[in-house]
Amino acid sequence: MQKRLIQLFLVVAFCLVYSRGTCQNTTDDPIAGTWKGTSICQVKDSPCHDEIAIYHAIKIPGQKSYKFQMNKMVNGKEEEMGPLVFLYNDTSKTLTAVNQARNGSKSFWKFTVKDNKTIHGTLTIDGNTLYRVIDLHKE
Repeated sequence: MQKRLIQLFLVVAFCLVYSRGTCQNTTDDPIAGTWKGTSICQVKDSPCHDEIAIYHAIKIPGQKSYKFQMNKMVNGKEEEMGPLVFLYNDTSKTLTAVNQARNGSKSFWKFTVKDNKTIHGTLTIDGNTLYRVIDLHKE
C-alpha cells in the first residue's frame, strides 16, 4: 500500500511540474497509467529472459507522446529498466519508440492498444530480429 501511495505521489508531482497544474486524469486517458503483463523472449540463445513487465505511462503535455517508465519484477519487487518515450498514433492506436544503444544498435518498440485495457507489442532489434513479445493489461 505504501509503495502505491508513493507511485501516486510521483505521478501527481510529475503532472504538476510538467503540465503547470493541468494534469490529465489517467482514467480518461487510454494510455496513461500502469500496465502489467509478460515480456517473452523470442531469441532463446541470448541474454534475454522472460519477465513480468510493469510499465508506468505518463502523457507528455501538449504532445501525442507518452513517457513509459519500463520496469520488470525481480524477486517480487519492481526493478527499473529505464524510461522510453513513445509516440501515439490515434488512427492505428499504436505506440512506437526507437531506442539506440551505446554500441550503435537500434531497437524498435511497437505496441497496439486494444479496447483501452490491453496492449500487445513487440521489440525488434538489429532491423529485423523479433526479440520480445509483450502482452500487458491496464491496472
